[in-house]
Amino acid sequence: MIRDGHQTGTATRFALVSATLMIAHQVAGKATRDAVFLSHYEVTDLPKIVITAAILSMVTVIMMSRLLVNYGPSRAIPAAFGFSTFLFIGNWWLYGTAPAKVAILLYLQMAIFGAVLISGFWSVVNERFDPHTAKHTIARVAAAATLGGVLGGLLVGRVAETLGVRSMLLVLAGLHFACFLTVRAIGEPRRGAKSETNPTMQSGLQLLVTNRYLQLMGLLMVLVAVMAALLDYAFKSAAAARLSSGEDLLVFFGQFYAAVGVVTFLIQSALGPRLLKRYGIGITLAVMPAVAFGIGILSIVTAVKLWSIVVLRAGQVIFTNSFFRSAFELLYTPLPPLIKRPTKTIIDVASDRLGDVLGSGLLLLLLAISPALPATVIIGIAIFVALITIAIVRRLYLGYVDQLATSLRDGAISLSVDEVIDATTRHTLAEASGPMEREILMTKIRQMKQERGAVDPPISGDDIAVVAVATDDIDPAVLHEASAAVADLMSGRSARIRRCLSRPILDMRLVPYLIPLLANDEVAEDIRMELRWKAPQTIGALADALLDPDMPLLARQRIPSVLEVTHNPRAVDGLFGGLHDEEFNVRYSCARALARMNERDAHMVIVAADVFDAVEREVSVDRAVWKSRDLETDISVSADTALAAFVGDPRIDYSMEHVFTLLSLVLDRDALMLSRHAVLSSDRNLRGTALEYLENVLPENVRQGLWPHFGEAVAGPRRRRSPSDVVADLKRTVDRKS
Repeated sequence: MIRDGHQTGTATRFALVSATLMIAHQVAGKATRDAVFLSHYEVTDLPKIVITAAILSMVTVIMMSRLLVNYGPSRAIPAAFGFSTFLFIGNWWLYGTAPAKVAILLYLQMAIFGAVLISGFWSVVNERFDPHTAKHTIARVAAAATLGGVLGGLLVGRVAETLGVRSMLLVLAGLHFACFLTVRAIGEPRRGAKSETNPTMQSGLQLLVTNRYLQLMGLLMVLVAVMAALLDYAFKSAAAARLSSGEDLLVFFGQFYAAVGVVTFLIQSALGPRLLKRYGIGITLAVMPAVAFGIGILSIVTAVKLWSIVVLRAGQVIFTNSFFRSAFELLYTPLPPLIKRPTKTIIDVASDRLGDVLGSGLLLLLLAISPALPATVIIGIAIFVALITIAIVRRLYLGYVDQLATSLRDGAISLSVDEVIDATTRHTLAEASGPMEREILMTKIRQMKQERGAVDPPISGDDIAVVAVATDDIDPAVLHEASAAVADLMSGRSARIRRCLSRPILDMRLVPYLIPLLANDEVAEDIRMELRWKAPQTIGALADALLDPDMPLLARQRIPSVLEVTHNPRAVDGLFGGLHDEEFNVRYSCARALARMNERDAHMVIVAADVFDAVEREVSVDRAVWKSRDLETDISVSADTALAAFVGDPRIDYSMEHVFTLLSLVLDRDALMLSRHAVLSSDRNLRGTALEYLENVLPENVRQGLWPHFGEAVAGPRRRRSPSDVVADLKRTVDRKS
């Protein structure tokens, strides 16, 4: 064990050094590439070389994918670094006699090896370390890579000022040779980390054609690359117009990339993880196109000065390399390995290169129409692409949530809470199951994945004996198994009930025996878990039981937390039917389940008139009935632990809580939450502001019924303001008090 720990520590150190050197080379190489090319060719030739380089890069992706499969990343990637070293030495030798040819060769070499080697390096790291070590190591390696970007930019400027452009080619060769040594020293993959193979696995392109989620990911990468190509051309065109010599261009690009690296490091370190944790993947992905849109508008307004183009390009690069990249990597979380592996390289590299081709092709078309292409036109098109990108981010975010929840429930992926770093995934994981059942859900997923392929169900859907009208043709063993299951469920003994639930698969027709057991506190959590798995196929039985007055009340109160896992319209109708029930606890539980469903699905169809009718029924009771409502028991098991902690608390006005839960289905949830707390406040100004907001958004009949339950009359006319103004005032008042 000590030896393994020592080897892991050594591998970590080499990974840190490799990442620093590799990204330093990438930044320095890009600056050198741009400086050499623009000092020997016109900027209008840039789209042509970009298209050529992108096509060659896509071919390289296919070749490298095969090499990685045949030889593994730990062998193929160091060999590629070594081969690139010799190419840089050859370019240095040729530069003295044919610098123009070297300008083309260098551009192509950087395009072919750049992204492929970086992607391959991360494969080496991922396969070398176990998941526990990787969680800590990869964060350090990413920080080292960011530091390498800063050092690469500083290195370019220093070498250009002292030794010249040609010497930079030898420096680049030395950096890749050092990468060859250090990546090789990281070591072979850990045992059990070999790539899984599946002879029936679909190719990456086939998966992309059939999977809408993957298509959106690829489209997003293409749009980002198109936007980057447009802004990069505008940036380099402005630089080439201002600077003429290769040394000046090299110093300029070096300083630019160094500054971008520093700002990227600071922003990602200070804000990156916090943004992901608080706002999730959607907002984090949208920051980059939003910044490009805002600065682009500012640049056009200021008549496109050099400084505005530099700021625009810098902002796009900074937020792409920080927020966007970190969030985009998390989009692969919902995908099982057999889908992720054949498609990741295509999406990461090939889609990016396709965007380069499209962006450069568009530039060539514009240059053919107008050789003196103004920067305003280019930036205007980039702004339009940024808007499309934001729209795609929105659709991709919704697809991510659906894909993640589906994969979790189907057992296609397995996540533990400490592996989740962004707010979106944490929220979806939490909504896929209650807090206390989360570990049960993970265990169940793993169990079912194993048992589906290894265990035959003891009771088939057609052979269960307890519900068969005729038993002459029933296998005696099946009859005995079914009878034993029913006997266990009806025994009233927790141990026997759990024994029945431990069977690999329970027949759907045992559901009527399961539902009443929700009233048994000792097994309610296990029963609810089993019913949730069967909910999509048993909506009718669950909805009937919800409204059955002969069903134990506590079981009826807990049925909504089962129905809420399926967003089938029949389940929604069943829960709305529960809002008419005579028992307050049933209505309360149905409302909270609907609220959780609505929070997960913004497109859930809810008829506002039905909600207001339900609220009107609730507020139409007299004050004595209103105050007498209470939750004597924990109605939702683990589905709502925040509520469970206060069950039976006399300080809680459950009638008011229920009404505001209903209103949140059709009104602004955050504003209602502020109003609910403010109405109960002793601060008359705060209370008055909340009442004013409610006056603006509630129908008259609902308002008249609700007002008496606030405990005092609301007298006198009130100045009418818009709901948004009232909410803003309410927030300011709350902030001052806090």
